[in-house]
Amino acid sequence: MDKHLLNKILSNFEITGNLKTFKKISSGYINDTFKIYIDGYPRYILQKINSKVFLKPEDIFYNIDLIQKKSINIGVTLVNSKSNLPYLIANNSEYWRLMNYEYDSKTYNSTTDPKIALECGKVLSNFHSSFQNIDLTEFKCILNDFHNLPVRIRQFNEVCKNINEETRGNCSDLINTINIISKRFKIIYSSSLKLRLCHNDSKLNNILFSKSKKGLYLIDIDTIMPGLILYDFGDTVRTLVNPTSEEERDLSKIKFNKEMFDSFISGFKTALLNIEENERNLLPLSVALMPFMHGVRALTDHLNGNKYFKVDYPDQNLIRAKNLIKFSQVALSNEEYMKKIINS
Repeated sequence: MDKHLLNKILSNFEITGNLKTFKKISSGYINDTFKIYIDGYPRYILQKINSKVFLKPEDIFYNIDLIQKKSINIGVTLVNSKSNLPYLIANNSEYWRLMNYEYDSKTYNSTTDPKIALECGKVLSNFHSSFQNIDLTEFKCILNDFHNLPVRIRQFNEVCKNINEETRGNCSDLINTINIISKRFKIIYSSSLKLRLCHNDSKLNNILFSKSKKGLYLIDIDTIMPGLILYDFGDTVRTLVNPTSEEERDLSKIKFNKEMFDSFISGFKTALLNIEENERNLLPLSVALMPFMHGVRALTDHLNGNKYFKVDYPDQNLIRAKNLIKFSQVALSNEEYMKKIINS
């Protein structure tokens, strides 16, 4: 992305000042994201929404507008285009959005700081408390079956039917592990759990912090739509208690940090009091569900030619899959511990 093109995009938004420079943010797997410096200071976050993933980007803005009309503050502030819309359509199909940058804010890809875990619990609890009594029927579904594991397993098995013997041989242990572990999660999809308005991608690096480590709010708001609180709980916890990144090749480094879990639960306690018993009972299993589901998706994408997640090298999705499935196993071995802490 060159400066001339970014200037052209930015000229369509209601901003003042002159673009001096920009920095590409590489932590996301889906959208193209840039930090925009105006007159030498970071002022905005510019994103191009991946329309191959989000087939109806306008639905994202519909849901956000609906939340704002209900006077619920989720933190993220969109800047209107000169057409008085919270987005710009360029080249007939590219959806761009501009957001105010939170000065002196930061995100974490990984951490072992219990204070961060505590703040993550507070941020997620506040998010769900804001939507406690909201009418879900008004909201659009952004991605059908996004966290529907039975559907993800069917997609995975379909791809596995078409791979060659060499590829199957390289992944055979992982494929077998997936087929065995997947049975553990049937109880989640056979239970009558309450639908709630969820973030659906509430991993650690989607939580914004101040420089003093105070949790601010959730970012990357594309996937706000009805879902299960298990999805948000599991996704946040799995990125907090595992000290390694999803790119770590040495699987022996993957652990379950109990101190981080305890701190998160301390921050999340308000939400725990407001959810139903059947939801609370399945929260520990969700910490294994979410990395498992992400691992299945990563391996499916690897076997299918890396069409969904961004990759920097051919086996990156395979590395992610091995890492995520391993942590899912580690989380399952800590299920009783998590139940004890949640119930206490």
